[in-house]
Parts: sequence; C-alpha cells; structure tokens
Amino acid sequence: MEHGRTASDTCDVPSWARHADLSLLTARERETLAGLGECLTNATMADRWHVTERTVKKHVANVFVKLRISTRAEAAVIATFSKCAERCPQGHWRGPSEI
Repeated sequence: MEHGRTASDTCDVPSWARHADLSLLTARERETLAGLGECLTNATMADRWHVTERTVKKHVANVFVKLRISTRAEAAVIATFSKCAERCPQGHWRGPSEI
C-alpha cells in the first residue's frame, strides 16, 4: 500500500461531500460540477459549451440547490472527491454516486 495506508484506512472526505447525491443532477449539471472542480469560470464553461454565461449561471445555481451547497469551493471539493472515487482501488470513498 502507498504511503503506509492499509485496506481499512478511509480517505479524508468531509461528510457533506461524501453524502452529496450526484444522481440528482442532470448530465449538464454534472458537467458544470466537473467544470467547477477544475476552477473554470462561468465564461469559460459558456465558451466551451457554446451557450450563454447566463445559462451556465443557471446550471451552477441548480447544482448548488440540488447538492445543498452555497459556494464554488464546496462544489470543487465534491467534484474532486467524486473524481478520486473513480480511481480508488480499495473503494475508500463512499458516496451515493459519482460524476
């Protein structure tokens, strides 16, 4: 095991991030969450998706409401840990769904 971890160790995931139910999000909202995890601005996401910045703001607002969060930083934490969950061979991260 890397860095002295054992199979019984768990990843340090805040409980509010661990319990975020990503199944509530639409496909575009999951993309938005991933963009927030990459610290993308609304303008950058709008350019990438060929939509208006106002549309992205609506997606961001929907993500916040559905995940019961209030900041882009919280969204980034959820996105980061969800992405890590996909790669965790021991399944240390436990959450209801992944990005």
